[in-house]
Order: sequence, then C-alpha cells, then structure tokens
Amino acid sequence: MVSKAKQQLQQLSELHWAVRCNDEGALRYLLRQDRNLVNAADYDKRTPLHIAATHDCVSVAKVLIAEGAAVNVMDRWGNSPRGEAESAGYLEMVKLLNDCGAEAHALSPRYHSESLIQVAPPLPSNLDWEIDPREIDMDSSELVGKGSFGEIRKAFWRGTPVAVKTIRPSLSNDQMVVKDFQHEVQLLVMVRHPNIVQFLGAVTRQKPLMLVTEYLAGGDLHQLLKKKENLTPDRIVKYALDIARGMSYLHNRTNPIIHRDLKPRNIILTEDKELKVGDFGLSKLINVERMHDVYKMTGETGSYRYMAPEVFEHKVYDNSVDVFSFAMMLYEMFEGLAPFDDKEAYEAATLIATDECRPPMRVTTYPPGMVDLIRKCWSSYQPSRPPFDKIVQQLERMLEEITLVPKDRRHLRDILHIPRRPSQSQAYNL
Repeated sequence: MVSKAKQQLQQLSELHWAVRCNDEGALRYLLRQDRNLVNAADYDKRTPLHIAATHDCVSVAKVLIAEGAAVNVMDRWGNSPRGEAESAGYLEMVKLLNDCGAEAHALSPRYHSESLIQVAPPLPSNLDWEIDPREIDMDSSELVGKGSFGEIRKAFWRGTPVAVKTIRPSLSNDQMVVKDFQHEVQLLVMVRHPNIVQFLGAVTRQKPLMLVTEYLAGGDLHQLLKKKENLTPDRIVKYALDIARGMSYLHNRTNPIIHRDLKPRNIILTEDKELKVGDFGLSKLINVERMHDVYKMTGETGSYRYMAPEVFEHKVYDNSVDVFSFAMMLYEMFEGLAPFDDKEAYEAATLIATDECRPPMRVTTYPPGMVDLIRKCWSSYQPSRPPFDKIVQQLERMLEEITLVPKDRRHLRDILHIPRRPSQSQAYNL
C-alpha cells in the first residue's frame, strides 16, 4: 500500500515538474504511461494546466489541451487556468485558453493558504531595508547550508555577522524562484518577535538577490538533538515555550502565517540556547533533495516525519498543522529519538495518517500534564488541537510547577538546578 501511494505521488510530482519546466518531451512520455494524468490534480486541486498557466508555459499548455485537459477546471480557491494567466498578464496564454473555450473567472484570494501567497511583492519605493551588496563581505563568507536552489552563508555586514541567503545565478531569472524570494522578503519585513529569526534587509534591485537575517551561532535544534544530550524537563519546556511563543505570534497576526514546515532543522538556537523559528520561504526551496519534494504544490509541504495527516492525505488543512508538528518535536525532545525513528520518513507519515498510529512514549521524564498536551496537539481531529496561545499558557504553568521556584525568583529558573518532581512512567499509542 505504501509503495502504491508513493508511486502515485511520484507520478504526480514528476508530471507537474515537467509542466513547470515547460518540458514537452517529459510531459508526453508521462502521458503515454497514463493518459489520466492530464487532469491529475494536486492537494490544492490545481491541474497541470493550472501550473502551465501560472508560469506561462505555452508549449506544454498546447500539449495538455491537445490531450484533453479541462480548460475551465477550478482549483480549491475557485481559480481557473485562464484566471491565473490573466492575473499574471500572460497575453499569449490567455489567447490560447480563450480560443479553446476557457471562460473568464475572477482570481480569488488564497486566504487559507500560506501567507507567502497572500502578501504583495516588495514595492520599489520606501525600501528602507534595501542593502547595498557592496556592504556585505561575501569574499570571506562561510558556507552554512547549500541546496538545489541556493545557499546560506555566514558573512559580515557593517561589521556584524549575518546569515545571507542567495539564489543560484542560474535560477536568477526563474519566475517562480524569484517570486518566492520576493514574497519571503515582504513577509519578513512585517515580522517582529523575539522568537522569530530577525530579518535585517535584502538585496532586490540587482543580482544576486540576497536575504539577510541575524546570524545565530547555536546551530539548529536537530544538531542539538543529534548530540544525544539528556535535556532536563525544565529545559525542554523552556524550549517548547520559545517555539510556542513564536508560533502564537505568527498565528495570531491580522493575516496569520502558517509555517507548514516546523521541524528541528528549522528551529535555530542562539548562543544563550534560546530558540527562534526560522525558514519561511526560500529555505523551503533550498532544502529540496528529491523529485517528489521539488514540486511544492502537491500539498505535501514539510517533512514527512513531522507532517500532519491531513496534509499527507491532501485534505483541507488550517494552522493546526503547525500544532501537530510542534507535538512531534516535543516528543523528540523528551524521547531523544525522532518519531518512528526506525521507519523511513514516508512510511512513518503513512503510519501516522493512514493507520492513525503515534510513536510510543517510553521515558519517565514527562512532567505532569505534558503527555495530555502532546496527545491533544497530535490529534487526528484538527479542532481538538489547542491553539498556540493556549499552549503557551499551559507550558508556563508547567514550567512554574516543575521548577519549584518562588514567584519572586522565577527570573533565575533557567540557571538554577533544582530537584525535579518524580513523574510516572507513561507510554502511549493512539
């Protein structure tokens, strides 16, 4: 069953990627294997023709139409291929679709999708965050991360160490990549919170495009957990609070931001071992490794092992997908192992979504109330998952209880080592 589902996802991803690349040869080959793929929709109900229209891929659009692609099909926001083309100003694509009987449809806003799509690209005026690239010392920079679409380097800007994200020169004219870069910049311009990686500026007026954020020397949570250090319960709750506070801020904005890729690699540590949520847009492109992960619009955004079941199964989702991923990270911090560590990531996601399994809780260090919180957060029933503002309140009470520090000395609780209350052994399978 797993292999069949995986094969279907692979075919869908390869087909959409062939369309995205305007690769007629690859498209024809895939359609010869399965003619039904011509109208195969992803999680957002976007067909190959939607993708072709969005990226002005006229050649493959002609192939799709010749093979029987539906021209008036709607995605889950009510947008048609012609609506996408008209919105982007692709006149040749609009004419092609119009000649083939496509009706005009107003483009609907995607309010319940990721906010990277909601916000407008940076405007050419009032860019007080625009950085002169000559001020960034890239010659002596240090590579921090690298992927298919770009890299992250530690560099110095005006004497300050910063993290610089860049797009590969070969992709600097790729409309999708540049658009995602612009949207991440505009998103980060509006985000300000102590538990969110701080945006400092960007280079948008010349190539290479650069996104500059604060540099955090502590590495990421994944690296910390790999060291197999025995984190104390109060330290884990403190870490959880850092993450939950950052996510509560994102979810409670006027235009809420759904991260959709919460995992230990995207949680960054400061030198003081405080946590910040990072990687909102460009990093999702940078982390691509496999073909079925390349095409983001399949709905399977995020890493399988931490993925909410509704995302894995291409169902309707909301911001509670981040709460689910948060629960999986909580589990990993207490247990010292990733969820279903003995399984391949895709198999783990299948167990979670299809079989409604959850990893067993084996350690005895969960503080009172923590197991119940994790159960609620990783519930298959989305309304049962508590919002992050409520999670913050629960964690604050939990931290006060397990540290046993008087109220007038709670500011010292992170540097005091106080005996913990015993907690009962708990194990759990959904």
